Amino acid sequence: MTRNATTALAVCVVLLGTAIEARADQCQYVRGSIAETRISLDTEPARFLGTVTGVLNGAVTVTLLSGPPNVKSLDIFLTKSGDVLRTEGSPTRAPIPGAPPGEFTVHVNLDVKGGWGKYEGAYGMMEYDGLSHTGAVPPTTDFVYSGTVCGPNIKGDAN
Repeated sequence: MTRNATTALAVCVVLLGTAIEARADQCQYVRGSIAETRISLDTEPARFLGTVTGVLNGAVTVTLLSGPPNVKSLDIFLTKSGDVLRTEGSPTRAPIPGAPPGEFTVHVNLDVKGGWGKYEGAYGMMEYDGLSHTGAVPPTTDFVYSGTVCGPNIKGDAN
């Protein structure tokens, strides 16, 4: 092989390697529902456990890290395929006018903070909207979630 051909081959290999490594992260639109139940006592920090349908099908656990006025949550999803998605949330709730005491609308903005498996290195934004039933024993909340999760191990979708 001539010196020019060897140099050209080496440049092609380097450029191919750079192109593969520079591949952009892909994003996936996530959506579904969550049914949560409070699993902690009123004297303990608030913890919830829930079932998840849709793209993140599996389970979720939520811990409230701080109380009003700046409520913060740690929401961890475990999918049925064994992937873990970690998010940090800012929940807000408001009483429903005319509804029985303990009925609230709830909105949560979530920042995706990585995870394991498919969600290692993940980032993005999600949100929940739903109804909280604090008068129920035990208290429950029903949500619809949606958002976008991006990362190096995410397979993109058409949305």
